Amino acid sequence: MGIPPLVFTGISKFSEDFQTIMKRSVAIASLPVQSLQNDQKTVLEKKAAMADLRSAVGGFGSALEALGTVAAGHALAATSSSAAVTASVTSGASSGLYQITEITSLASPAVATSAVGYDTAGTTRVSTAADRKVELSVGGTLSSITLTEATDNLTGLRDAINSLGAGVTASIFSTGQASGGNFLVLTATESGAQSLELRTTPGETGTNTLAVTNAGSNAQFKLNGQSVSRTDNLITGLIPGVNLQLSGLTGLGEIVRITLAPSRTPLLSALQDFVDAYNGLAAKVDAQVGQQAGALRGDSIIGEVGARMREVTGFTGTGAVRYLAELGIQLDTSGQMSLSTATVNGMSSSQLDDAMAFLGSAASNVSSLAGRFYELSDPLNGLIRAQLDSYDATDLRLGQQVTAITDRVNAMQASLMARLQAADSLLARLESQHSVLDATIESLNTVTNGRRQG
Repeated sequence: MGIPPLVFTGISKFSEDFQTIMKRSVAIASLPVQSLQNDQKTVLEKKAAMADLRSAVGGFGSALEALGTVAAGHALAATSSSAAVTASVTSGASSGLYQITEITSLASPAVATSAVGYDTAGTTRVSTAADRKVELSVGGTLSSITLTEATDNLTGLRDAINSLGAGVTASIFSTGQASGGNFLVLTATESGAQSLELRTTPGETGTNTLAVTNAGSNAQFKLNGQSVSRTDNLITGLIPGVNLQLSGLTGLGEIVRITLAPSRTPLLSALQDFVDAYNGLAAKVDAQVGQQAGALRGDSIIGEVGARMREVTGFTGTGAVRYLAELGIQLDTSGQMSLSTATVNGMSSSQLDDAMAFLGSAASNVSSLAGRFYELSDPLNGLIRAQLDSYDATDLRLGQQVTAITDRVNAMQASLMARLQAADSLLARLESQHSVLDATIESLNTVTNGRRQG
């Protein structure tokens, strides 16, 4: 909130002096406002820096957790021998080989179109009963629709169907023909085989006004010789810890092989993400310490984050692999972390298992420290959230003080203006009287001097 300056426009010869008095008085009274606004700016700078730090802290915690997830899955990778199926590992997967054959259909939504077109979309009546009721059937689930004189048309019917949330979306298309050129189209919101009907007489299937455009279909295939039917092309839960995305059909006798096997690639990727997240967080912390420290200089959160980072870098395991350095992770003299991929690539299978044990998500493994960082970055209950709330409270308090002082200065300015205007008016009158008096005296002197000379 600013303090709008008042311009003094007087009529006495002291008007400019009064303007100077006004300007100086307001400037002196406004000094506390300027100080408070500077404090607000500092608080906002701290808040921005703290929010930036929270993002980096949360990212590092996520990278730690991801290491545990990869280790828990023994760094398995899923590969597919055909573009018709894409496989990806989630959690709980185990090594194995699976065969998918006879993908005879992909899941698709049911579509139905008006069997007969309507002359117009906005005026041609669609119901036949006196009560203007129609019935929608989606996979055997019935919904009653009551139209009105104003909505008994394709547009009104479309809007009524879309407002039901009945598992279909209604739309209208026009062929451009003047007679019977407008059609209603119903499309199921989920894929899979199901019937779609729109009956002009509720309960009577013979009054269905829709023709099947696409009956909908399920994904049909065999996994290791066993028939599988799903209503979606994204297959989850069939193979534990693996998602399958079907995108094409198989040819006669074609076999799609899904291989789940340990791979160093997921581990190296997770380790590199961990290193990058660490360096990103370290840069945020370093920016707030030393001679060139930023807005969070001296804040206890900075020290807390640094201490928890040292817990990670100094973590000692209890198995065959005990230190991050044994995975190729190093810290240079500047605190920058790096990863040598050759270390992991050179591990034997048993050494790789030892590395997974060191990284695993159990309480005794390094990835368990992710929770230490979530304690700081949690958006609802984290320590950084509490600090941000404190900044908000301080900013609010400072803003209220600025408003109160600004109001007082504005009132003072208005009062001073009134007093100065009164003084200016008085001086103007005195100046006028002085001028009259001078003129009178001059006149008297002239008369008196004139008589003497005569």
